[in-house]
Amino acid sequence: MKRDWLLYLVIFSLALNVGTIGPFAYLRWQDRQWAPPPPHSAPMPFRKLMGKLQLDRQQRRVLRRLAPEHRRKIREYRRELAQRRRELFSLMKQENLPKWPPVQAKVREISNLQLQLEEEMVRHLLEVQKNLKPKQRQVLLKHLEKRLGRFWGRHGPPGIRHRPWRGPGPPHPPGPPGPR
Repeated sequence: MKRDWLLYLVIFSLALNVGTIGPFAYLRWQDRQWAPPPPHSAPMPFRKLMGKLQLDRQQRRVLRRLAPEHRRKIREYRRELAQRRRELFSLMKQENLPKWPPVQAKVREISNLQLQLEEEMVRHLLEVQKNLKPKQRQVLLKHLEKRLGRFWGRHGPPGIRHRPWRGPGPPHPPGPPGPR
């Protein structure tokens, strides 16, 4: 009788352990299934990129002249964006929920600042490219493509597929019906 009791207690303990550890193991396994693959190579740091471009003395001088004003503008846009976002959040945390027009106006201010920031970035890149030779420009564009890859998602730049499709649904828009 006592052995039966002990046997039931051991079986119950094993079942409890499996019931507890099993879901954790399954969730861990499932996370690995859907984790994005590691990037092929991380983008190189700016200083290393400048070395890779093999700039001559005149090119370095021009780029050094362009950089301080660009950095000042970027810092200012980012500071303004942070301030506007704090203001938006203050509106949203008011005791009485705000009406839509002031929230919409603040969102539009933020959107406009983001647009100006993006325009400044592109304007600066165009200025830099004006001072590069064709081979240097290709190196810079390749570097930018790697850096922007995280914004394009796992498929890379539009129109280029780097890896086979793994997500749900069809990889391409469905074609005409019928046999293939």
